[in-house]
Amino acid sequence: MSFLQAGAREMRNPTITTIPSSRNPPAYERKGLELFMSEYNKLRKNVILLSCCILIIIVTAVCVSAFLSGRKKEKDESAENRTVAFVGDFKISENQFRFFARIILNQEEDTVRMLYTNPSLSDKDEIKKYTSNFTKEYIIRVLEAQAAGITVTEEEAAQLEEQFETDYENAKSVDGKTLDKEEFYKYYYGITEDEYKEFWRNWFLIDKYTTICEQNADVGETAQRQAFEEYYDYLYCYNTSVIPLYIDSTNSKEQQTEKANAILASLNEGADFAELLRQNSTDQELIDAAGAMKFYPANKYEYGEVYDWLRSAEPGSTGAVQTDTIVYVIRLDSITDFDQLKDSETMLQWTRTFCVNKELNDLLNSDKYYYAVDQEVYDALDLSDILNEAYEYWKTVWENES
Repeated sequence: MSFLQAGAREMRNPTITTIPSSRNPPAYERKGLELFMSEYNKLRKNVILLSCCILIIIVTAVCVSAFLSGRKKEKDESAENRTVAFVGDFKISENQFRFFARIILNQEEDTVRMLYTNPSLSDKDEIKKYTSNFTKEYIIRVLEAQAAGITVTEEEAAQLEEQFETDYENAKSVDGKTLDKEEFYKYYYGITEDEYKEFWRNWFLIDKYTTICEQNADVGETAQRQAFEEYYDYLYCYNTSVIPLYIDSTNSKEQQTEKANAILASLNEGADFAELLRQNSTDQELIDAAGAMKFYPANKYEYGEVYDWLRSAEPGSTGAVQTDTIVYVIRLDSITDFDQLKDSETMLQWTRTFCVNKELNDLLNSDKYYYAVDQEVYDALDLSDILNEAYEYWKTVWENES
C-alpha cells in the first residue's frame, strides 16, 4: 500500500480506551444517541463481518450444524458458567472473555500485525493479557459510570432494542437455515442474547460518562502542552505537497527517478506544482487537493524514507524520496507544532481526551477496585481458534492493500 493510500491525509484520532479501536471517533465527536448508534453499528458490523468472512467461509454447513448443537453447545454452556475475571459481583464469563478477544482482534489491526509478525511473542499469551486488560478497564468504567448516576433512558433503550432487532432480521438466515435468537447470538458472537445486549448498554453508559468527563476536563495551557507531548505522533504535522511516481513493470526505479529529477528541475524554474501533478498522476483525489498531504510522525513506521527526509528538511524544501515501490516528488510547505495548535478546537479536543485517559489510568492503578482472575480458568483458556480466524481475515485485508 502506498503512502498516499495510508490515511495520512487526516489526523488520526485518539482513543479513550484500549478497545474499541483507533477506527472509532473520539468521544468529543459523539453527540448523543445518534452518533453512539453509528459507533455501535461500526463495531457491531465489524464483529459480524469477522464472523461471516471467517466462520461462514471456513466452516462448512456440517460444522455450522455442529456448532449450533451437540457437544459444541455443551461446551459453550459450560464456558458460559465459568468466571474468568471479576470485580466484586461484576463477573465476566469465559464466553464473554472470548467475545472481548474477538473485538480486540477485529478492531486493532496494529495489535494483530504485531502478534502475527513477532516470533518472540507468544501470541496466545499476549492476546489473553490484552483481553484481561480490556476486561478490567471495561468493568471499572461501567462501575464508575453507574456510581456517577449515568443511566440509559427509556428512549435510548428503545432505540438500542430496535437496532438489535434489525441486526437479527438482517442476518438470521445462514445457509438456508433461519437461526432463532439463541442460535443467532451463539453463532455470531459466542455469547447469549442477554450478555450481548448488556455489553452494548454498558458501553453506552461508558460513552455518556466519558462525554461528561471530557466536558469537565481542564484544558488550560499546561494540560494542552501535556496532551501535545503525549499525542505528539498524531499532532505534530508536516504539511506537504506530493507527486507519487509508481514503480512497476513498465516504469523502473531508474526511469521514475529520472522523471522525478526532471519535475524537480521544473519546480526550481517556477513551474506550478498542481499542474505538474496533473501531468504525472492519475490520483484524482490527490489532484483535487493540489497534491496536499498531511504527514504525521506516526507514519514513520511504514514510510521511514519519507519521514527521514522530512525531519531534515526546512519549509520550502523540495526533493525526491525513493522507496522500493514509489519515487515521491515532495515539497515541505509548512510545519504545524504546538504554537499553531494552541487553543484550537483540535488541540482542546485532544486535551480533553488526554485528561480523561490520565484520570482513567490513575484509577486503574489505584486500589479503589480489586480486579482478579480465576487463575485456573484463565490458564486453561485457549484463544488460538479466534487468533487463527483473525489472522486469516487480516491477511486477506493486507493482500488486497498491497
